[in-house]
Amino acid sequence: MRGRWVLPGFEDAHTHPAGRARTLSELDLRGGNGGWEEAKIRIDHQARAAPENRWIVCHGWNQSTWGNIKQEDLDRVSLDHGIFLINISYHGGLLNKKGGALLKEIGSGWEIADGLVTEESFDRAIVATAPDAASYAASIPLYQQKLIACGIVAAHDMNVTTMQQMEAYAELDAKNLLPIPVTAYLNPRLLKNTSRLKEFLKPRRGNFRVMGVKIFLDGAIGTSTAAVNRPYADGTGRGVLRMDREACAEVIKQAAALGLPHIAIHCIGDRAIDLAATIFRRLRKEYARDISLWRFEHFEMPDTDAINALAENGGIASMQPNFSWDAENYHRRMGEDIKKINPFRSILNARVPLVFGSDDMPSGPIQGLAWAVAKAPLPEQRISMEEALRAYAATPAEVVGMGHRRGKIAPGYEANFAVMKNNLLAVPPSKISDALVTETWVRGRKVFG
Repeated sequence: MRGRWVLPGFEDAHTHPAGRARTLSELDLRGGNGGWEEAKIRIDHQARAAPENRWIVCHGWNQSTWGNIKQEDLDRVSLDHGIFLINISYHGGLLNKKGGALLKEIGSGWEIADGLVTEESFDRAIVATAPDAASYAASIPLYQQKLIACGIVAAHDMNVTTMQQMEAYAELDAKNLLPIPVTAYLNPRLLKNTSRLKEFLKPRRGNFRVMGVKIFLDGAIGTSTAAVNRPYADGTGRGVLRMDREACAEVIKQAAALGLPHIAIHCIGDRAIDLAATIFRRLRKEYARDISLWRFEHFEMPDTDAINALAENGGIASMQPNFSWDAENYHRRMGEDIKKINPFRSILNARVPLVFGSDDMPSGPIQGLAWAVAKAPLPEQRISMEEALRAYAATPAEVVGMGHRRGKIAPGYEANFAVMKNNLLAVPPSKISDALVTETWVRGRKVFG
């Protein structure tokens, strides 16, 4: 490797290879510096090239930098195309009037006030505007190449939302066209289609496995829909609880009946985390024979009781250290509660297994490593580089039953490597963000670099 440094390949424990693959065929506005003015020009350009009554789906609406965008702003761009502006958190969006009309035409029966959609209505809009299976099959491998360039050798897709995504994954797997392994967790809406779903749940030997279901208890801090105990400091409420105990219990029952051994629970705010801990304590023993693993996704604001619930009952904390804007940019929204975010040190001290993912915000472990090891302002948030690397490699492989094959450089393991220009175990804390992946190897074959 000519003096470079070799680490086990990273395993992104929370990402969305299918859902975010849409960004390759739709308008991706994430990362732009021009805000709404730049976005407006790009949407207008696409509208002029598209036939009337078509959708223009745009990813990356950032309320904190774009300002207060309203439905009439989208209407000024086009009244002939459905415009769907997706919030960067993927927990809300904005429709122009034409977009609302197109949704009503397909029988949604929605009453969409001012074009704003959040949580359940946002999920329905995502499904209604989704590409077909062929489009997903074309874009998922390309999206995986983006992950590979970050040194990622395996991914957990934490919200397979449509049957089109399932069909694309199955087709790609059958044709050996998935570059890296994907462990999938299903949106509960797919459990309703039991007969079709069972075809995809049959054991496979390729790069695609369905391991569980993902339950959404709340939303996101960026849209003020993460469910919190104390009202947000900026007066935007206490967030929303999307499901109660009974609804969660029904989903868990369905998953167990289908033979899905993992339960993943999305819980960001402390109120949602409290509910998740209660559900876990009450149902873990009841489903001990069917459910082998419980994951708590994001788990951003846990108190000591919630952490102890995981420690005492074998839960997994699945967290995203690259959500640094939650801990740095939401002071006005959260006030002193900002200090509750991402207590990685407290979680590891309680001996709770910790896995790291990116949620594609952005993809790749480097920014997450930098925050968890060096940038986090409080002692209970900072961990060592060795601990952070374990959370990005060995532990994610272990929780999906692949700890004997992935996550380490050792005899008998797959030769999955992230080759680094820098020695992450020795680089000064201020330089972690500058670390660079120069090559990625999967099963002994160089696939990037």
